[in-house]
Amino acid sequence: MPSYTTADIRNILLAGHGGSGKTTLADAMLFVTGTVSRKGSVPEGSSFSDFEKEEKEHLHSIYASFLHVNHNAKRINIIDAPGSPDLIGQPITCLPATDTVILVVNAQSGLEVVTRRMNDAAKAANTARAIVINKIDMPDVDLEDIVSRIQDSFGPQCLPLNLPANAGKATIDCLANKSGNSDFGSVEDAHSALMDQIVEMDEALMEKYLGGEEPDPASLHNAFVKAMNEGHLVPICFTDAKMDVGVKDLLDIIANYFPSPLNANRKTFFIGDGENEKPCDLAIDPAKPLLAHVFKVATDPFVGKLALFRVHQGKATGATQAFISGSKKAVKLAHVFNLQGKDHPEPDAIIPGDIGAVAKIDEIHTNDILHDDHALGAVHAKPPTYPTPMYGLAVTPKARGDEQKISGTLAKVVEEDPTFKAGMDRQTHELVINGLGELHLRLVLERLRNRGLEVETNPPKIAYKETITIKAEGHHRHKKQTGGAGQFGEVYLKVEPLERGKGFEFVDEVFGGAIPNQFLPAIEKGVRDVLEQGAIAGYPVQDVRCIIYDGKHHPVDSKEIAFRTAGKVAFRTALTNAKPVLLEPIVNMEITVPEDKVGSITGDLSGKRGRIHGQDFIGGGMAVVKAQAPLAEVMQYQSQLKSVTGGQGSFVMELSHYDPVPAHVQQQIVALYKPKAEEE
Repeated sequence: MPSYTTADIRNILLAGHGGSGKTTLADAMLFVTGTVSRKGSVPEGSSFSDFEKEEKEHLHSIYASFLHVNHNAKRINIIDAPGSPDLIGQPITCLPATDTVILVVNAQSGLEVVTRRMNDAAKAANTARAIVINKIDMPDVDLEDIVSRIQDSFGPQCLPLNLPANAGKATIDCLANKSGNSDFGSVEDAHSALMDQIVEMDEALMEKYLGGEEPDPASLHNAFVKAMNEGHLVPICFTDAKMDVGVKDLLDIIANYFPSPLNANRKTFFIGDGENEKPCDLAIDPAKPLLAHVFKVATDPFVGKLALFRVHQGKATGATQAFISGSKKAVKLAHVFNLQGKDHPEPDAIIPGDIGAVAKIDEIHTNDILHDDHALGAVHAKPPTYPTPMYGLAVTPKARGDEQKISGTLAKVVEEDPTFKAGMDRQTHELVINGLGELHLRLVLERLRNRGLEVETNPPKIAYKETITIKAEGHHRHKKQTGGAGQFGEVYLKVEPLERGKGFEFVDEVFGGAIPNQFLPAIEKGVRDVLEQGAIAGYPVQDVRCIIYDGKHHPVDSKEIAFRTAGKVAFRTALTNAKPVLLEPIVNMEITVPEDKVGSITGDLSGKRGRIHGQDFIGGGMAVVKAQAPLAEVMQYQSQLKSVTGGQGSFVMELSHYDPVPAHVQQQIVALYKPKAEEE
């Protein structure tokens, strides 16, 4: 067993916008604690956190990395996550393994997009939060203004736990000290604000405090943890990670005050399905049966597939025989690891609250449960909520014979990244990959190249659909004589529009045996051929009712192929007569931008046939614009938004519904359609 216990563990996630110095802070933590003998550097490519080939080339984090240090007899597990909006899936994936999210803020830039989104994600996951204002030595920074903006955006419960001192060369602890010199603000006022916030969580402490007795910092621990867990206190700390200023103080605070797995907000697991689903009771006890949650899957160039998990009950060792979720066959874990950047030290056991990994078990997937007790087989976890990947590219392999390889390689990337999707579009017959933005897909393509797969890319076709607007009729007689037995079938039908989203209905209203029943399935096949192929532009037809009401047959020459052809042509004729229209996908958009850019954004969206549904001012000089727009107009919206807002804007979008395209747009699309000639 490890030398530390569950009570000694601190699981922290460094999250925030790119450029805030998260990786530099992680490297500084390793160095200050003596975990490493030299300090890693991102610009020099020697960071212990950014160790992947792509990260060294781009000089920024692309994947979440896992590190650990020992400080003040505490084991601190550090997750360093990338800060690009396109890569926000990485920190969200790690939330189930985290007890405290540390939002790292660039002292020069202030609150940025990813910091806000991760603050919201941490709150939604019921995870304690803290804030680190980094790079405090940078010129022309107004730290007091940044604290004010944080409180304006995230709430008055965001309070400095320490303050910068000596012109940004040191920090002073505002909880342990009632007075002192700081670069801004009053240590005494900061101390009083903290005490007021903490003692509210404990009646006994509050009575003593109101009675004039000052509690010592050690007695505040439980109330401090409770305040963090309930979001009643979000401590703010100051660092300059590059110069190691405030790093040891931050480590002291994490070790002394932050929640451990024993007193952090518990992750909820469920047993049963549907109405019978209920929370599962777990004990944080190494002697109990194992239950570990696989929160992430990754690929290591040396050991292959890695499944990262957090133990919530029991312990995991190399001798553990574990079941994977509902499987009935156990697998031997063989080797369990802690991760230290690119290294994989192998401990005796992974105890409750700790984070570990296991390699080379293909059956394990993200959000699986590892357990060694059949009674736990039905336990499951609900995955985090991820943004919808809407930015797409159509891809084709450059080399012949790579068709099979590309599907397998993309499947691995999909498994590693919940915000990446890949699949064949049945409407456009293209292999389409979707991500959160241009950078996201560019990095995926780079990863494919590094795995020996070159692809060509094009903008994907828009998945339009076709429908009709009025009732109409169609008729066709198929008659073919080839010397012997001929082909004959005649069909009369009518079509009428259905409500949007109702799909397709095939109705038989033939009376008197005009068309024998055995030929009706053939007619329906012909009609469905047109549904798939489209009538005016080659896109699938939806929301149509087709009614077969009359026809003729021949006792000798009538065959299924004849009625299938007759049904196909009659249905196409009816659709053409029913004023067909193209439908285009409409997406809901939420765009977060600086307040002074709202007018530019709303004007730009109006020019893209968008409809503005509202604006919310969320504090900190930021606003959210809610709108709907045609997907065809906003396929490349990220680069446009970046240009307008100088990189300060972000957006999320998801499919809402389908609407008819304007007549002039429909004419352009229909003009490009070149249907293949068909033989009757």
